[in-house]
Amino acid sequence: MTATSEQFEGTSTGVVESADGTPITWSRTGSGPDLVMVHCVGVSRVTTPQPTLPDALSAHFTVWTYDRRGTGDSGNSQTYDVQREVEDLIAVIGLADGPVTVYGFSSGATLALIAAESGAPVERLALLEPPLFDEPDPDHHFRSEGERRLAEGPEVLHRWFQTEVVGVPEEVLAELGPPSEANLRDAPSLLHELTFLPGTPARRFASVAQPTLIVASSATAPEMYEYANALEEAMPHAQVEILPGEWHGVDDTTLTRSISRFAGDAG
Repeated sequence: MTATSEQFEGTSTGVVESADGTPITWSRTGSGPDLVMVHCVGVSRVTTPQPTLPDALSAHFTVWTYDRRGTGDSGNSQTYDVQREVEDLIAVIGLADGPVTVYGFSSGATLALIAAESGAPVERLALLEPPLFDEPDPDHHFRSEGERRLAEGPEVLHRWFQTEVVGVPEEVLAELGPPSEANLRDAPSLLHELTFLPGTPARRFASVAQPTLIVASSATAPEMYEYANALEEAMPHAQVEILPGEWHGVDDTTLTRSISRFAGDAG
């Protein structure tokens, strides 16, 4: 593993090489126990729907963010395998000085669970509304449909994924506005989630023994409570916290307070 970095305005940025040689771009800010953020689907450190959360968390943690492969400034591989994403996370964790809390949002939270299940060196998990897809997809029909939509254009794939896969309500979609050029550039990475999300029932993660906080918003989709409660039941050291929020989201201050209570003394 090789890494390069530079510093500006209190934030370090750099590139670390994943196990397969793919360059993964990262940023670090703050001080305190180490916390690595795993973003949701199809976004980078810049386009994430939680752009100010790293600064909020940096009052309590050394916060590491990174562009998942296929997004932002990170590289990609010709063939996708979720284990390569696990290796990407391990490479970023390897930059930290001590035990690491991994925070994941939405499908990034599910990816964090997969990483912990795979043996990644995660001290504890803080997860905001991880989606679970019980049924496996051995023939990759789900991904094939995504590839068909992508062939029609990245904007077609993006809208189909948001409405049919994620289930974003039309009123929320209207508030979000049209996808940016960066979102459309990273749209092919939506196929990654279509590959690893099928076959993720809560019982799959029964071996994940790390202390785990599962957060859900008080105003989110009902199935998010079902996923959270199922994980709490399946995992030996998981706890659910319902926080005031909006559809599939909790504000930075409330979320930071919760994560800090849970993991602020880690390490």
